[in-house]
Amino acid sequence: MHQPATAASRVCKTCGVEKLSTDFDKEKRSSSGLYAHCKPCRAIRNKHHKVKYLYGLERDQYDQMLKATPHCPICGSEAPLVVDHDHSTQEVRGLICNNCNVGLGHFKDNQQSLLNAIAYLNNEPLSETTSAEAQMDASTDDCWYMQGRRSGSNTPCTCLATYGTTCGRFYP
Repeated sequence: MHQPATAASRVCKTCGVEKLSTDFDKEKRSSSGLYAHCKPCRAIRNKHHKVKYLYGLERDQYDQMLKATPHCPICGSEAPLVVDHDHSTQEVRGLICNNCNVGLGHFKDNQQSLLNAIAYLNNEPLSETTSAEAQMDASTDDCWYMQGRRSGSNTPCTCLATYGTTCGRFYP
């Protein structure tokens, strides 16, 4: 049993360990001026809240995925893992390291682009399906340039920087 916390310390509501007041974030709405959970416990709670809000995963589901995935299944890194999901269906695919997650995001989850990157790294000729039309047909997302904007005007997209031609979609 822990002794009551002093003014210079307090007991974390999550882990039950008495810690220095500097181990707690400030909270204006609290009578003590500090959060009831220490910084490490608060970070874990915030992560679980974020995972539930963004991906619909309960804490137990996330913890099971974490136990089943000791390292990144793409690169083998033991860096902290993040949730990877399909942007078109919002379905969670699994846990991978942040670098691989960002890499897949930059390739827009486009398998042909990834194969082209592999061919490029191997100094091989690109396949015949590297045209802008094939790239845009394979992607369910808008082009990178107009992502996040609403369709419905007469201004054509400008995919020139990425694909060498426009994708033919119209944006405001």
